[in-house]
Amino acid sequence: MRDLYVVSDLHLGRGLDPSTRRYHRLEAFFFDEDFRAFCGWALEESSARRVQMALVLNGDIFDLLRIEPEVPPGAHGLERRFGPPVIPEVAARMVSDVLAGHPVFVEALADVLAGGAEVLHLCGNHDLEMQWSPVQEQVRRALSGALERRGVAPALERLRFLPWFFHEPGRVWIEHGCQYDPENAFRFPLRGRLAKAPEVAQVTVRDMPLGNFFQRYLYNAFGPLTFIVPSSRANYRYFRFLLANQPRLLLRVARSHGRFLLQLLRRLARPPEAGWQLAAETAHAADLEALATSSGLGERLKVIDGLKARGADAARAASGLVRQTVKLVVGAAAATVAALALLTAASHAIDVLNFGFGLKALLSLVLYLLFGALIAAALVAAALRVPEDEPPRPLRAAAQRIAELTGVPIVAFGHTHDEVVSSIARQAGPAWYFNTGTWVAVFTHDVLVPRERIQYTFLRIRGTEGELLQWSPGRRRAMPVVLIEEGPEGPSALGPEMPRADLGRSR
Repeated sequence: MRDLYVVSDLHLGRGLDPSTRRYHRLEAFFFDEDFRAFCGWALEESSARRVQMALVLNGDIFDLLRIEPEVPPGAHGLERRFGPPVIPEVAARMVSDVLAGHPVFVEALADVLAGGAEVLHLCGNHDLEMQWSPVQEQVRRALSGALERRGVAPALERLRFLPWFFHEPGRVWIEHGCQYDPENAFRFPLRGRLAKAPEVAQVTVRDMPLGNFFQRYLYNAFGPLTFIVPSSRANYRYFRFLLANQPRLLLRVARSHGRFLLQLLRRLARPPEAGWQLAAETAHAADLEALATSSGLGERLKVIDGLKARGADAARAASGLVRQTVKLVVGAAAATVAALALLTAASHAIDVLNFGFGLKALLSLVLYLLFGALIAAALVAAALRVPEDEPPRPLRAAAQRIAELTGVPIVAFGHTHDEVVSSIARQAGPAWYFNTGTWVAVFTHDVLVPRERIQYTFLRIRGTEGELLQWSPGRRRAMPVVLIEEGPEGPSALGPEMPRADLGRSR
């Protein structure tokens, strides 16, 4: 069996701008040289073992959400602020810009291909557009030039694009994992056949997960950040951090994006144009049937497709938000009326007491201060409230079900940016769920875990044994990932998908 090296969530943006010699403002990946050194080490390690290797890029390698929008000539309104819908032609130009801004990353992939190894690219929720041939062609073109300069142009044949998963029977199942996250799941994620369909623009807008919606239309407004916020828990932590440390930034974003966000929500809440859902559903079903046949999984693959979270796309959320807003306004009005009635009754009761004016004034002051404190406490509690984790930790539950359906001992996801090693109980024997984390910084200001904000994590699979490691640029070799055993207080203390195990090794 060939060795597999799995990385995910690099989130490459437009990289370095040669005209200014600065990185573009929304860039989050600054580790091209480190990545190339990692690829060289992996090649040397496999060569020393005299086995073949494959580098698996498990989704969100290219970030087509957190990226400066392309503003077409004559654009106005929403398109001027956020760019046009990301159809194949737009996505192809974005990926071309990303590759031009990360030339060392291109050389790193060329090193792997020239060394006789495969490069397998899987799609994530930030680069789902990599299913389309015009977008893939940009990667092939960049790598072709690098390989031709080395005199090994045929090595490009070892580059493969997979629309959903990588599966080796009896060994491993790898996919990005966003489909099992209620905030980041697509209703129709298989879109290869939509590249030339007239409904493709409508599909990209209407079938957009809520997490993608907020990243594209809101979070990018916060400007330069070295981390991505992939979940509602991380969003709330970040909101609390900004509220306490940079309230002016929150106000500035609210003023600059508030009206655009409301305009967009109103547009999404309208009934969609006819035809887009049928086109998306037909394309997804056709691709699913083809994958079920070619992979040999048959009906089992359709069961796995059915595990995805449903009903969290931005269009449905916009309609639900209108209903929730009405309920909130009515509830707030009722609570205000009740509070005023109670305050009036209490003030009247103080007025009729047989006390002197001074004591009545003191009681009135205490009453008003108490009401003010209660209102302030309610507002602060509402602002700082952190939602509970999604029970029962959906990615782990999906990994266990996939292990049962496919019979593999290793299931690997990315997406959450949390490194995870967790055992899976199944009838066929022990299995393991891994999450490969990310190569960008992790926002963990209120999680007391002894770890670096950037860990360069990856999963190495030899035979049927997986080991979660981190690349150490200083040592030029791999090191064990720092993982903390979950305590009796439960997983919520470390987040919804935080790690469980010792040094990230399974047998």
